[in-house]
Amino acid sequence: MAKIDKYSIKDLKKEFGTDEACLNFLFDASHSRACSCGGEYHLIKGRRQFQCSKCRFQIAPMSGTIFEKSTSPLTSWFHALFVFSNAKSGVSAKELERQLGCTYKTAWRMLTLIRGALKQDTNKLSGNVEMDEYFFGGKGCGGRNNEELGKAMKKKSVIIGAVERNGLAKVEVVKDATAQSIGKFLYKNIERKKTQLLTDASNRYHKVSKGYDRYSVNHSAGEFAYYGIHINSIEGFFSHLQRSIKGTYKAISKKYLQSYLDAFVFHYNNRSNDKDRFSALLSCLAR
Repeated sequence: MAKIDKYSIKDLKKEFGTDEACLNFLFDASHSRACSCGGEYHLIKGRRQFQCSKCRFQIAPMSGTIFEKSTSPLTSWFHALFVFSNAKSGVSAKELERQLGCTYKTAWRMLTLIRGALKQDTNKLSGNVEMDEYFFGGKGCGGRNNEELGKAMKKKSVIIGAVERNGLAKVEVVKDATAQSIGKFLYKNIERKKTQLLTDASNRYHKVSKGYDRYSVNHSAGEFAYYGIHINSIEGFFSHLQRSIKGTYKAISKKYLQSYLDAFVFHYNNRSNDKDRFSALLSCLAR
């Protein structure tokens, strides 16, 4: 990776070393310095508001963002964003607590608000698109002879994901892995035209994938790839997700699972450039 693509703590302190610099960025991201009355907005000293030099109208740039009503310094917030942006395998609230010198409750709230703002867009995937399902979490095991397998599987969360070759990803928590749920995800997230749909040989795709140019690999027969037909990219995403959650978070409740998935999708979709990823994160949160 070239030096221009990297973004270090040194760059962060140079660009956002003070609360004033952070406030100026938030204001410029959503507002114009020129007021309609002909005046110009300036930061009020000692406050987190900007005031017009002519009509005296005031604007609070933190209003409507995740920074609203927060008493934490904006430099701490931007440091948290920097840590989050660079942590492709996730960052725990305990780790952020240690880095910021804040309480666990503050660190947890910051990360929850950041993840909650990273909703996946509604654009559809196209080109060579791999799709697969994944069963995540849950307590218990199937037993020695799989006699308890049904009960163990019911406790797991079902995730469906799709990845463009060398492109973007879409991942969602669904209620089950039936053909109906697969079809709903497929129609919502993957373009029908100009798309080569790559899946495993599951019969749940047979009806719902009609109209798509579908190719599959039969894992049960020991077939994993042939002539560029495989689903290794989406399986690699799920493998990274599992190892990251197990190593960083240990456990995640079903209530917050989708927000964690949104965060991993954000990192995957902005994986190539550290500086652009941090800028994209700021853009999402400054709106």
